[in-house]
Amino acid sequence: MKKFNFRKISAVVASALMTGMTMGVAAAADYPAPFVSGGVAHVAVVYGTGTGVSSLDLVQAGNIQTSLGTYVESGEVTVTGGEIFKLEKTSNKFNFNEALNGVYADLDDENMDFLADGTYDDGSIDEEFTQTVTLSTNPLSLFADTDYNSKEPTLGFKWTNNQNIVQYSMDFDTAIAYEDLEDTDFPLMGSTYYVLDVPLTTNATITLLDSAEKVILNEGDTVTLGGKTVSIEFIDATDVKFNVDGEITDKLGDHEYEELDDGSYIVANEVMYNAKEVGVSSVEFSIGQGKIDLIDGEEVEVNDEDVDGLVAQFDLNTALTTLDIYWNSTDDTFLTAEDAITMPTFEAIKLVFKGLDFPTDSEIISLNSGEQMTLNMGNYDLPLFWFNAASTTETQGYLGEEDYRLITAANAAAIANYTAGSLNTSNLAGGLDLVEDNRFLVTSYRADLSDIDTAYYEVSNIDWDGTTVEVKLTDLIGDNDLTFDKTTDTFDRGDITISLQQVNDTHAYLWFNKTSGTISYNTVFSDKGMKIVLPANNSADAGLDFAGGVNFTFTEADKDEDIAEGMAFNIVVKNTSNDKLHVASYNTSISDEEDADDVYVGYVLSDLASKITSDQTGDEYDFEIEYFGKEVIADVEVVGGISTVSSGATVLGNVLVKDTEVSSVATKNLIVVGGSCINSAAAALVGGAKCGAAWTEATGIGSGQFLIKGYADSTLTSGVALLVAGYDAADTVKATTYLLNKDVDTSKEYKGTTSTELAVVVE
Repeated sequence: MKKFNFRKISAVVASALMTGMTMGVAAAADYPAPFVSGGVAHVAVVYGTGTGVSSLDLVQAGNIQTSLGTYVESGEVTVTGGEIFKLEKTSNKFNFNEALNGVYADLDDENMDFLADGTYDDGSIDEEFTQTVTLSTNPLSLFADTDYNSKEPTLGFKWTNNQNIVQYSMDFDTAIAYEDLEDTDFPLMGSTYYVLDVPLTTNATITLLDSAEKVILNEGDTVTLGGKTVSIEFIDATDVKFNVDGEITDKLGDHEYEELDDGSYIVANEVMYNAKEVGVSSVEFSIGQGKIDLIDGEEVEVNDEDVDGLVAQFDLNTALTTLDIYWNSTDDTFLTAEDAITMPTFEAIKLVFKGLDFPTDSEIISLNSGEQMTLNMGNYDLPLFWFNAASTTETQGYLGEEDYRLITAANAAAIANYTAGSLNTSNLAGGLDLVEDNRFLVTSYRADLSDIDTAYYEVSNIDWDGTTVEVKLTDLIGDNDLTFDKTTDTFDRGDITISLQQVNDTHAYLWFNKTSGTISYNTVFSDKGMKIVLPANNSADAGLDFAGGVNFTFTEADKDEDIAEGMAFNIVVKNTSNDKLHVASYNTSISDEEDADDVYVGYVLSDLASKITSDQTGDEYDFEIEYFGKEVIADVEVVGGISTVSSGATVLGNVLVKDTEVSSVATKNLIVVGGSCINSAAAALVGGAKCGAAWTEATGIGSGQFLIKGYADSTLTSGVALLVAGYDAADTVKATTYLLNKDVDTSKEYKGTTSTELAVVVE
């Protein structure tokens, strides 16, 4: 969803009012318009190459290109025609990190009509066949590659060089003799191909003609086939010459063919000669768009050129029983929500990925950095770790806060007989030993989100005078404060029963029970049910070694939304060089990529695909988890047959152009970077190659100043040109900074000072 920039809109309105609505000769447009409008780009960024040009100009041109790219929108791949099969089952949806063959290892006639059983029935051949498509093992992942979208982290499938994408197999019930294949119509991937040749000397090649249609042509007649006008130029008992749109072929005998000037092929299937006194001679012929050579164990050839990544395989015996065609990756191949992929040559199998369907009601779980680290979960915030920078040992921190230590026992410890002033002298099965200002967690849970009960309390008072007792607990996530005035008091907190068992002048021993489910003393749940298991710490005085790293675990629900049953991943917290706490690392259950300088995004390798963001731009890293709490489903499709797939990509790409090549972008809107002394495009805008004082005289821009000016009419382009330049290279940097960070009407003229980075609009 796009957000309106009300600040920018207000600035434009105010500017228009101040200037009496004098908008100049160019149409009013706020950057990035008109260079990117409605998510679509129509722009070139022109940088100078003249003598003395600074490398900073090219850097600034690149910064403008990067900025424009953030405004370009991408659409979804669309499919027209063909047969679409979505890779999912009622009980098994496609998820992140799932292999392409994870839901269906292969497809056949039960899945797609395109792969229906059929009969190869032509000439002397009458054999039944089956068809299968086998999918690859490559998973749906997050990748960042310099060969795709400038290394932007992208969800999709990636195949490296020579990895198999799809294998198509055709199996015949009975072997077919190779000599029977010639001059037949071969059914393959839903289309029919004419078999030109099968060399019987090796049986290693089957030559097909693409899009072949047989026509009988009588001598003296003319027919149109494949958009070409064909007549017989010469014919005798064994050979024929064709006239194809004025192009005369060589003599061709039965089953011989010739490549035409446009790359198509004409085949003389059968010459039927009659002496003139007997009758009319004729020829049966075909025209195909390309000759396809299937060579066993080698790349397929089209018009005698190898098709990279397409390999045929069939047996080398005297008969054909199985034909396999392997579609392999060449270099790197990417299947994304913006780019579908198509099997080359045959184009009858396409793969489409329409993205992940992320629930819109997600929650954010974050760990703030600093001396005090707090776990923010939406339902409540939990002060988690406190770093004691004054410590001289490796044990430099504690659970909780500085004055409020958090007890997170793995299990309630057995309470021994406490005889020194205790109100209760019995041995107890288990509980927590607490002092004033301690905090503790007790959580009871079952599989359902609604069955989570958490007690989070602070011991605010322990008072015992030898006869009477008062122990107060302050509820930190609700309003259910508790006061015990005798050791027989018992309170219910949801499914948790809390009772006081022993007390003296400094310690209170609490015992916990549950009515059902699992009870834990170091587990919390977010609002949507992310389980978080904290380090176990039975003593408030037990420290944590942040130098070595403190590890704790997050666990998602499973795809059935049973809490604590999904993927678990670990987070490690360490101290920074300036004695602050931050998330230093996480385990391999998370796949991440660098989104911007030192900012990483990733996803948990699970059905729920929680999104991770780690901002490591400073000493104190920011870390957050976007938790969906539900299964995240991918839309992955196989398309069979004749179809058209339109890419949804509108990626900006490289729009940088040298000033010497500006004529190549004469219909685009231009952003010209740098002054007229070093940028010939800028010179065309200001009236010549002005340098120094001449530049100041022409533009009014002196040392320490910059210019941003829109030109509706210029000799450079039929569109709009925007000049972004300073008195020198450093001033041009400031001009670019202003353009990218301030509200700029690109139809106007701005003059600014680089010392204040302020600009005024010239009337």
